[in-house]
Amino acid sequence: MGSGNINDNLTAAFIDHTAVIRVEGKGSFKVSPPMKQFIHKVIDDRSADRILVDMAACTGMDSTFMGVVAGAACMMRSRPSVRFKLINLSERNRKLLVTLGVDRVVEYSLQPNSGGAEVVAGKTSSEQILEPDFSDKLEAAKTALEAHSTLVDINPDNYDKFKSVLDYLQDDVRNLGGN
Repeated sequence: MGSGNINDNLTAAFIDHTAVIRVEGKGSFKVSPPMKQFIHKVIDDRSADRILVDMAACTGMDSTFMGVVAGAACMMRSRPSVRFKLINLSERNRKLLVTLGVDRVVEYSLQPNSGGAEVVAGKTSSEQILEPDFSDKLEAAKTALEAHSTLVDINPDNYDKFKSVLDYLQDDVRNLGGN
């Protein structure tokens, strides 16, 4: 839908004090800013005590998406009243988390019925598509920079992998007026 590929989108809903984000297609830099914004809104509003990211239909993840997931998981450590978890994770996506060390900081499950699947199975009228805002290039660059910085923070071995990406994103943020 909004990510440029009709198969890549995020759908969010509130069900029984649980915020559910469904990832359909690839979890990428294109859908990362609206996911991050939604998670922050849920936390700021104190409207949910659980945030579940349903990965059943997720075909893959890029580093920005994994960095946003890691950042959300780390943020929840300072908010023990809110639980953050990836559910229905495929073995392939689990391996992607392991390659960058994200598995060390995020709670996840591979099984469909491991705490939250009953909530995810229900459809609700509050369901909404989280559309990316392609006009806000500064916000997208800041999100990507923060995500990659988080990946380095949680696993210093990632620095060599992302040094050039971090340099590029820092320049991009600076050039777009974000200092």
